[in-house]
Amino acid sequence: MSRARVTGSHSALAKEAHRHLLLLERLQHLLRDSRYTTTYKFAVLHALCDLALEMPVREQRVPLTQLAERVMELYWQQVIPFQAPSARKPVSLRQSTGGPAAVLQLVTSCRSAGIGRRGARSKADRRVDYTPTMLALLKKDVLRRLQPGATPFLYRMPIGRQELELCPGVADALRRFHGLLTDTIQARWTAWIEQRNPQVRGSDALREHLFGIDRIRLRAVVRPLLALQDGRCFYSGMRITERTAEVDHVLPWSLTRNNSVGNLVLASKRANLAKGDRLPTVDEAKRWIERNRDHSDALARIAEAANLEWRPEGLTRLARSLSTQ
Repeated sequence: MSRARVTGSHSALAKEAHRHLLLLERLQHLLRDSRYTTTYKFAVLHALCDLALEMPVREQRVPLTQLAERVMELYWQQVIPFQAPSARKPVSLRQSTGGPAAVLQLVTSCRSAGIGRRGARSKADRRVDYTPTMLALLKKDVLRRLQPGATPFLYRMPIGRQELELCPGVADALRRFHGLLTDTIQARWTAWIEQRNPQVRGSDALREHLFGIDRIRLRAVVRPLLALQDGRCFYSGMRITERTAEVDHVLPWSLTRNNSVGNLVLASKRANLAKGDRLPTVDEAKRWIERNRDHSDALARIAEAANLEWRPEGLTRLARSLSTQ
């Protein structure tokens, strides 16, 4: 390679690094802003980080319906009253400095629609009903206020009111620094809620309640996944039972925060501990992809019954994104 080509390559890398640094500095400033009146901005930033992982590498546009759905998913657990260890009864968390937050009221209504009634429509159908309302809330205020100043640095306003166009380099930066950014967003979001809900301050369980794994829902997949895996550990092949099986995230929860049913397998306790937070091996990834392809209909039914997501396309893109980092 010629010296000129090497110099040009180094220059391009330096420019990319500088652009990423500027973006991280601006996001840091946004997250430190104490003037937030609701937690909406945290939710939109988190949703953009998550969606960036699932986007094709060269894609720069985010469908607004996907953004609205992901924001609803982030609030899905948070509308459930939180039982602090030191409190006598569960607390409905305030996420607004004024009256009840409209987004939380919407998600509460969505959760309640048809749940617990025989013959209820699917979660996906119910969500479709509420997504336009969520989208209207985001367009009305949040998307315009998230970027202070006249020059956009995250995205340009909606194209035909259907998509956000991310600014150059933003999707790549959100993918590369996904773990750092989502961890920071969750920490600031939790701190904001603690400040407005004094009765839950200092509870280590609060962040897990807001963003952690819903282990009760995950246990609902054990029986059907056990049948799908013929009663064997996904990793070791040894026999497991409903009592001994542990639910594992193939793409680690610590890296992806992805609870979709396609990312879940059953493992023995020993195999689960041995895998830890590593990515799947080539052989494991191959078997996992085949499982999701060959049993897509069964997995979709399991997701619906357990009230979990089933997004095979996004999961495939997520796996590709992690494998190239």
